[in-house]
Formats: sequence, C-alpha cells, structure tokens
Amino acid sequence: MRIVFILAITIIIMQSCNFFSASPKIGVIEIKSVPNNALKVGIDVETSKGTDSYIKYWKFVDKEKKDSVVFFSPISNDTSSHKLMLVNLNLNTEYNFNVIAKKNSQIKVSNTYNFTTSPLVPWVPYFREKDSIANVKFDGYIHFHSRQVPGYMFVINGESKLASYQKNEDNFKVSKWTHKGTLLGILSNDTLKFTNGEKIIEYDKFGNVIFEAETGKNGIDKSFHHEIDLDEKGNIMTLVYEVKQVDLSQLGGEKKDEVKGDGILVLNHKGEKVWEWTVFDVMDPLKDKNILITKKDWLHANSLFKDKEGNYLISFRNISQVWKINGTTGALIWKLGGLDGDFEMPDEAIFAGQHNIRFNEKGELVLLDNGNLKFKPDYKGKVIKRKFLDNNKKRYSRLLTLSIDTINMKVNLVKVVDFPEKYFTHSQGSAEYINDNLVIFCSTNTNRIIYTDGKGKLLGMVPLEYSTYRAQYIEKLYDTSYAN
Repeated sequence: MRIVFILAITIIIMQSCNFFSASPKIGVIEIKSVPNNALKVGIDVETSKGTDSYIKYWKFVDKEKKDSVVFFSPISNDTSSHKLMLVNLNLNTEYNFNVIAKKNSQIKVSNTYNFTTSPLVPWVPYFREKDSIANVKFDGYIHFHSRQVPGYMFVINGESKLASYQKNEDNFKVSKWTHKGTLLGILSNDTLKFTNGEKIIEYDKFGNVIFEAETGKNGIDKSFHHEIDLDEKGNIMTLVYEVKQVDLSQLGGEKKDEVKGDGILVLNHKGEKVWEWTVFDVMDPLKDKNILITKKDWLHANSLFKDKEGNYLISFRNISQVWKINGTTGALIWKLGGLDGDFEMPDEAIFAGQHNIRFNEKGELVLLDNGNLKFKPDYKGKVIKRKFLDNNKKRYSRLLTLSIDTINMKVNLVKVVDFPEKYFTHSQGSAEYINDNLVIFCSTNTNRIIYTDGKGKLLGMVPLEYSTYRAQYIEKLYDTSYAN
C-alpha cells in the first residue's frame, strides 16, 4: 500500500497543472477492502472533471503467466471522484489492474497495479465440491439464496466458484436477480421453510440497499410471499396474501369466517402502490365446495410473471393451474391446467404442483412440473371428468415447454426434461435452460442444484447446506460494452 500511495502522490504532482484540460487525467488511486466481504474490492479513483472511469482487471490461468482472463468493473460516469468496485473475484488470487479514464473520445490508461484477494472468506454456508461438477462448465452465473438466519444471497460462476454474496441478519425466503442487475429479496426473522415475509429489500450489485418496504408501514397492509421481481418499468411486483371475511355458514362454517387468498401488489421505488389485484375480484370462495378445508390457504399462488403485453401469469399450486390476468383491468383472461382449465391438453403435458412459470422468447410457456400428479382431466367437449391415476406410480419433477393456441384453445408439448427420480421435489424449486444442452434444476426438497443435459441425464450437482427456493441463471452480471 505504501508504494501505491507514493505513486498516487507522484501522479497528482506531475499532472496537477493540466488537471482541468480536455483530455482525461488520473490522480489518486486507492484500494479499499469491503467490510465482511472478501469477494469485493473497492477502488477509489480521482480524475479530471467530467470523466468516465472503470477498472480493467485480469488473472493469469497458468503458472507461466501467459494466458489470462480479463474482466471489467462497472463504469462510473461524468465525475471526478469515482468509487469503483470489483464484484467478481476469486479467493486467494492475484489480480493485475489498470484504471481506464475516458473523456471527449480520448482514453487514458494508468500504470498496471496488482493486489491479492484473501485466502479465506468469512464463514458462509456455501462449499463447492469440485468432483460433483467436474463435467459442468458454462459462461454466466447462477443466483440462489440460503434460507436461514442470518440469510445469504449467492452468485456463483460457471465453475460453481463463489463470485459474490450478500448477508442479511434476517432470513431470505425468496430472492431474485433482476433485469436491472439488482438483487431483490423477501425477508423474515423466522427459520420456517415457508416463503412468506413482511419485508422487501433491494440491493444494487455493490451491496448498497436501494429499496426497503415493510408490512404495516407506509400504507402497506399485506405480507409478501413466493415471488419478487421488477417489471419492465422497474417497479417492484410481488405476490401478497389477501385475507377476506366471508360468510361460510351456509356451507357449515362461521358467519364471519376468514379465507386466505392471494393477490398481486406493484410498488414504485417511492413505496407507492402502482397496481394491485386480488383473487377475490374474479373468484367466489362460496363456489368452492372444499372451501372449509382450503380456507387457510385457498389457492396457494407461488409464481408471478408479466408478459410483453403487460398481462400477468400467476401460478396456483393447490389447483395445479396457471391463470392469465389482464394487467389493466384485472380480469381473468384464461385458466390453464387443473380440473376446469380452458385448454385441451394432451396427457403428457398435464402438470401438477407447478412452480417457476414464465414465457420464453418464443412465447412458449416454460415451467417446473413438480410431479405431484394424482389426477388428470378428461375433456369431453365442455365436460371435464376427474380420472385418478395410480398413486404408486413413480413421481419425478420435469421441465416443461408448452405452446399455447388461444384460437383453438389447445396446448401442445414442445419439450420435456425428466429429472432423475431421486431429486424429485414435491414443492418449491425451479428449472430452466442455460443453453440447448444444459439445464439447471433446483431440487429444493433435497437441498441440491442439479445440472442435466437436454434429456435429463445427470451431469453434475451442487449440494447445499441449507435449502433454497430456486436457482436462477444469469447470463452476465452487468453490461461491459463501454470497454469494447
């Protein structure tokens, strides 16, 4: 550090007379550790006014130091005081770096400096087993969380090495890497395995808190559960519990009984409500003959997705159904699956207990079929009969890709990936394609992240100390086109 300090002073002395010139200038460079996080390094840089700056850094991958892997930090724009941070580092690794300054189409590159990361990370509940992922390698990252108190959000790279983590004294029930490059989480201070909480928190890629909301504050009277994400406008959308007082006396219940349903809540970053919806707007619990049994968790929404037209997909586990909701009026557009769905489906496309629903770029519905199938609907025109399947049938979770024909109201099976039976997860979990030949499956009930090929053949596995609700593929942590 002493050498860096002397060099920084020298740069200031040599360049101070031209520090306000049109070309970019670099002054003091200071390396800072990040408290309680060995996988982040801060670098403060002084430049001439109105300058953009970022860090180019690299590590050698051979003993001869001939081959290297190059990375770039996020960029800091149009200022003279840059607080840069490296967020994708490995432990016990030497890195070289240059500071890059850009102004008026001119580029200034600093001398080359170096640092070595810590050999140890403060205790975190993630440990890589090299042998279990020896046959798995890909470009990109995986995000998941550790469901415990305190809670952790993790990002690992394509070699399953820890690339970043975020700690909170509460328990992350659900987390999501957003299209804005932020991390969203639903928090609770309990250690139960349920996915509900009364706090929302959002971090930027550097670990700074940029949004918080809490049940009972600022007009928010509902608790959050199962889903949290940003919509196309950057608003926060989440599933919430909706509790309604209903007269169930005619069905044998109480005159002032309570039914616990689900809703959608959208908040802007001021914490203001942008839009909300409740299942009670489109469905009457009195028409459910089993409501006395299901009233404490009526439909159990577990996944939310907003499509390109601004409408919402919402998944209900208890009825094995996906609904499409008009994003403006809240009207129910259609129901897919279950016993009273609007679409004809082939037997091999029928799902049960599903999670992690979304449309892919082709407009196909992709989801994790948890595999709890005990019945199938029998389509006879408008009449649907219930057929029970053999309860002794082997159960396994699947990744389904379905095409939806809303003209003829039919569903076709496009692709299916059957995961190994031993990793069946009867609840929770996720699955998605990393590429055509690699699939990631979060088996929540077995505390495993599973990698398979496109046919479901096991390629690798990451055992977890604590369960996670889902594992999410991230193509890149942030855009680095400014460095090209």
